[in-house]
Amino acid sequence: MDPLDDLRAKIDTYGWAVRNVSDSDPAKCLSYTVGLTAHDHPEVVMTGLPPAAGTAFLNMVGEIVVREGGRFAAGEATAELADGPAMPVLAVTDKTDLTAVDAIYGDVPALQIVWTDSGGRLPWEPGYANPPGSQRLLGSL
Repeated sequence: MDPLDDLRAKIDTYGWAVRNVSDSDPAKCLSYTVGLTAHDHPEVVMTGLPPAAGTAFLNMVGEIVVREGGRFAAGEATAELADGPAMPVLAVTDKTDLTAVDAIYGDVPALQIVWTDSGGRLPWEPGYANPPGSQRLLGSL
């Protein structure tokens, strides 16, 4: 089955799908939704996570948007996806890697949810425990 047809089938069944981009360099890994556009919501991406973790987070996003009518917005933070500090939501300006979204919907808005390290710090905060670049930021605050 064509990968895009598989995504379309998942979107038809569930309302969204999650696409993972894996790489031997964890900093190049990302997961993103495909299908939230059809619910008048930006697609959502997370970077630097293993595919299983990215999929789990983004399926929660899909549930909140599609099933519960919730919304995520740039400039806000969400505590709905995990215990601990709220995770900031950024407007994505670099959508280069969201190839499936582009192939199905064209150029549509996207958001990035930024996760904290084990100490609750964000990539731009002093003392961030993960290596520089381990969580690529595709937009800005």
